[in-house]
Amino acid sequence: MARPKKVIKAKEPVRIRQKKLKGGSISLYLDIYYHGVRKYEFLELYLVPEQSSADKIKNTEIMAKAEMIKSERILQLQKSGIEKWEQIKQSDILLTNWLKKYSEESGISGSTAASREKMLMHLEIHLKQSHQEHIRLSDVTKDFCRGFIAYLRSAKNQVSKDREEIISQNTGYFYQHVLSASLNKAVSEGLITKNPLSQLSAKEKIPMEESDREFLTIDELKRLAAADCPNKAVKQAFMFSCFTGLRISDIRQLTPANIRKTADDKGLYIDTIMQKTKKKVTVPLSQEALQWLPEAPNSGEPYFKLPKTSAALGMSIKKWCKNAEIDKHVTFHSSRHTFGTTMLTLGADLYTTSKLMGHANVSTTTVYAKIIDQKKVDSIHLLDNIFDY
Repeated sequence: MARPKKVIKAKEPVRIRQKKLKGGSISLYLDIYYHGVRKYEFLELYLVPEQSSADKIKNTEIMAKAEMIKSERILQLQKSGIEKWEQIKQSDILLTNWLKKYSEESGISGSTAASREKMLMHLEIHLKQSHQEHIRLSDVTKDFCRGFIAYLRSAKNQVSKDREEIISQNTGYFYQHVLSASLNKAVSEGLITKNPLSQLSAKEKIPMEESDREFLTIDELKRLAAADCPNKAVKQAFMFSCFTGLRISDIRQLTPANIRKTADDKGLYIDTIMQKTKKKVTVPLSQEALQWLPEAPNSGEPYFKLPKTSAALGMSIKKWCKNAEIDKHVTFHSSRHTFGTTMLTLGADLYTTSKLMGHANVSTTTVYAKIIDQKKVDSIHLLDNIFDY
């Protein structure tokens, strides 16, 4: 009788390996050998010493997660090949690690990076509360996004001294936007096929709340121009912004290299890359704006020598407004709002104002048009009951 043929079992291209660490825990990693090429991937998954039934349950869950990743890797290798291994591996990066990478992206402003880090802080709180610390970029679903949005609707303000204070609706909207933008980035890099957050309906997302945009009337602007300010540079910069619409971040960076002559050599205009959006904006300089532009500094140095902190800047503006008898909560950003409302008040069209302010969409500028319309309504109601005795 012939001996039965020995069945040769094909070796798996991906195997789970273990590495003992100090303290007794074990790090899990994948050993990949496919078409003669070997790769390794550490999963950032760890088995703990089993000292209780809870430890055993946790380890079972961790191993199940590792087995699932292993199966996904085998399918991905068969579909894309070992040549695209780095892209395959990146798709299973921890969501928190992907967002850290997104926060450290080169070319973004310090304020943008800080905002992304704050959003990540809130996401980490949500992940801990929902026991999803190990969720990966490829595991983000519409339900996960719904859960994070639900968290944002009642999230505590981690900066406020009052720990019971809830973050504002617009802050929640912004954090939601940051997550969506990071997922769009992952799609563009081929790490995931679609952004699940963008698939949610408008009703499921946190809407942006139209906030009051404090601005100065033309009469108040005249009073500020005539009033004393504790810091001359602050006064010059604020007034210059009122006539150009530049943000404080762009004012701080403005140098003679950003001031160009027009083609007919009869005027000047600002040519700069906005710090917030990294988009180019050109703004012709009116005679009023030029009155507040200091003399050209040494090569490469900015025009305006402003206080380094927002607190010091705000204190100067507060005292200045008091001297001008203006009872409004005026911040430096009010100068940009003043530019928008002034342009529309004087008859500039919405599209032109939008371009001067560097808005990506005209819809952003319509907020200023609504303010002007409301002021018209408020003014006309002053006529109410004038014949009452």
